[in-house]
Amino acid sequence: MRNIAIVLCSLLSLILSAQEFNPKTINLSQKPEITDFSFLKEELKDVQVVMLGENTHFDGNVFEMKTQIVQYLHQEMGFNTIAFESGIYDLWNAQKSINQGQNTKEAFANSLFSIWAKRNEFQSFIDFYDLNKKDLKVFGFDYQITGNNGTVNFTKDFFEYAKRVNYKIKFKQEDFELLLESITNSGMFDEEDISYEQFKTELTSFKTKISQQKDSEEKFYWNQIVKSLLELGHDAFTKEEILSTFNTTSYDNIRDKQMADNLLAYLKQNPEAKIICWGANAHFVNNMSSINEPILKEFVSMGSYIKKELKNKVYSLAAVTAEDSIYLQNKWHETPIKKHSFEYFLKEKNTSPHIFISSNQSKMQILAWNRLFSPITFVESKLNELHDGYFYFRSVTPSSIIDSVEDNKVFKTKDIQTTNLSEPKDDELKKTDLNEVVIYGKRTAYQVMKNVIESLEKNYPDNPFSSSMKTNIQAKISTITYLDFDFIAEQYDLGYVNHINRSAKKIKELRWNKKSDFLSESLREYHGLMYNCPIKYAPFLKKGKFKKFIFQIEETKIYNNEEVFVIHFSSPRNHSTFTRRVFLSDYSGYLYVNKKDFAIVKIFENWSVTEFPEQFREGFNLKNLLSKYTSKEYKNESMLTDFTKIGEYYFIIQSTSVLFGNVYNNTSEKEEFEITVNSSWKNFNIQNPKLIKNKDEEHSFEKVKYNAGFWNDFKF
Repeated sequence: MRNIAIVLCSLLSLILSAQEFNPKTINLSQKPEITDFSFLKEELKDVQVVMLGENTHFDGNVFEMKTQIVQYLHQEMGFNTIAFESGIYDLWNAQKSINQGQNTKEAFANSLFSIWAKRNEFQSFIDFYDLNKKDLKVFGFDYQITGNNGTVNFTKDFFEYAKRVNYKIKFKQEDFELLLESITNSGMFDEEDISYEQFKTELTSFKTKISQQKDSEEKFYWNQIVKSLLELGHDAFTKEEILSTFNTTSYDNIRDKQMADNLLAYLKQNPEAKIICWGANAHFVNNMSSINEPILKEFVSMGSYIKKELKNKVYSLAAVTAEDSIYLQNKWHETPIKKHSFEYFLKEKNTSPHIFISSNQSKMQILAWNRLFSPITFVESKLNELHDGYFYFRSVTPSSIIDSVEDNKVFKTKDIQTTNLSEPKDDELKKTDLNEVVIYGKRTAYQVMKNVIESLEKNYPDNPFSSSMKTNIQAKISTITYLDFDFIAEQYDLGYVNHINRSAKKIKELRWNKKSDFLSESLREYHGLMYNCPIKYAPFLKKGKFKKFIFQIEETKIYNNEEVFVIHFSSPRNHSTFTRRVFLSDYSGYLYVNKKDFAIVKIFENWSVTEFPEQFREGFNLKNLLSKYTSKEYKNESMLTDFTKIGEYYFIIQSTSVLFGNVYNNTSEKEEFEITVNSSWKNFNIQNPKLIKNKDEEHSFEKVKYNAGFWNDFKF
């Protein structure tokens, strides 16, 4: 009998999904005016919290439409608080900075996830907020650390507040900072310095101390921040990521519950606030009970807690599209629309570029296939229970990164002496690598590294400069070379010190020596080319972090006619906070440090992979005879970087990176692969650098034509 009931329910579901689906809709033009959203006044009557969702965090025109909705809700309905799916501390710091007169754009850039703050299509929101900042407030409901506010200022403010309320934190500030970096960047709780039990006990005790303070905005925020940290730490310590095609799973449950707690606490603290939430559709779902899809059905959304508490005072408005492809990892991937799904019906209407559909109608009270939790996978659920309303976008356009030229205005600058940056003479470039060992004094490796870090600004450029780069790339599978090509590129760099931005590159000339079956499409496929400056990125050059590395002076020797320390380094920790690699690896190498000025003149780095994530095993873009290889794994990566002093500063003049691993076919048979990248630089210009804007970058190999005349005469 039970089985019959299940079959009948399944048949009923199919009938409902296949029946004529024609809910009432409101059509909007391609570029709606603010007044075109007037229908929301009745739809949102008596609503105090509006949750504006987005299907992905990369749809630029959705950002622009959401900004218009925010503008209408503020101007016509009195909404006065914008709450973002970003860090509670970060946005509190942003609000204080704006109140103190800081540039609004800078305040958001330092607090929001960069998926919004550093995208061109989000700038209309920042402009709107800036014009109305006297009447608006911003709030972050996420438990994560999401911007420079959190990474740079948080631990200092945390310890200063503890001191003000006479509470003694029982672990070191720098250890706490490293732990939070590990949680944020690596997603793991690194117990090397602070155990989870210490973390939990100390923060719980601190929260009790906070609760004893007089009511104030500061008390409210620090109470919620510490609660958020406790949940963030618990998440990092206990959970294992669930691999699926869904945007959210039970992996997100702790986070969603705390996000709801933060928002409801803010509303209790500010009962007159009318709040607009900005985040992902999945977090704003009202009710998940109609979903039976394995994995997904275990997810408990932030919105479900809010709906249970506020009932009709909260309204969830989701963005939905019927795009049949998605842009991921610099490529378009097909994502076919399921027939008779919600998205299929919307696409078939095709009457307007934007459509609004309210869930408050009988036609929406059905089970329907939809793609609201994944760009790929359709699930069956009740549309009226998921969200209170939907905005349909006939097409979406990927968001674009803000041109970095604007950032140059806020970079640290210093007086630049007129310097002749002529190229070093040939005899200066010849490396003299003598074998004899020179006796050195009692200076320890850590003293040397401290001096190296203190001398970075003196030894390396911290202002923009341009250069020319020549690179050769070769790829082998087994013993056969399938790829060999050279290219010349212009490079623009913001400096090696005080900047973490990657250099901008523009390919000018290209020569395929061997192309055959191995297809390489873009510079972005080569991490070592995009992020080729260890002075910027090496973890052992960061204050507070270098002490966690193991350093040993192996010898002193003569290198390039200068006496250098040869220092071996290694990291006792294998995650990205200490390795800058997404895969777990043993990270070690050698440094050549000039004894005279403590400049690193040569760096050898090696990553021996200990665990390669499943999600990164997708194969190379292979074709023809090599298309049988469908997955890959990295076994080892190494990078050798040489510096030469030209004028006042040391510049990278040469680097070699080698990536080694295995490729597998469908029957799990494997072959070894190796990719070698050799690069050299010249023509350094720090006086009048040639700027390369983001929009002018050229990373595509296919767009550069072979110039026989250039290569016939070429000398680098």
